[in-house]
Amino acid sequence: MQAMKTVNATQLKKNLGAVLAMVAQGPLAIERHGRVIAHLVPPPANAARKRERPADELPGLTREQEERLLNLCASGDFRPTRWKRAGEPRMLAGVAAMLASLDVFDRTRLFALAESLHPGMGTFEGYSKWLETSPVRLSRFMPMLRARLKERAATEAST
Repeated sequence: MQAMKTVNATQLKKNLGAVLAMVAQGPLAIERHGRVIAHLVPPPANAARKRERPADELPGLTREQEERLLNLCASGDFRPTRWKRAGEPRMLAGVAAMLASLDVFDRTRLFALAESLHPGMGTFEGYSKWLETSPVRLSRFMPMLRARLKERAATEAST
């Protein structure tokens, strides 16, 4: 049996790329002051593969698409004909259901919009499934939308 290779913690710090290349060959012990403080091991063979996207997962949004979506949401125009022309129906239905959770918009109208774009999106199961595969990063999108709505309200108040 072959002894495990060791690397000094300072070598790890200075040559991370080279050390990671060594780990790809097999486990590696990290030493500090002559004592092993950690082990680096390569990932299991199946974990090294790139995560495959589920068949129903939508591709991510570009900045331009995100900007158009923000403008659409902040406009307050929830006519189904406008939203149907704006992009992929399932994605937009999820956004409409998401907007229904805000206290700013008419919930009934938004759930009706979500259902007209993608039947089932107004249900808990439909929306939950959308959240799992959504190209819209809610943690990023919602604060941006709230800021856009504040800007719109300030502009309307000043005119």
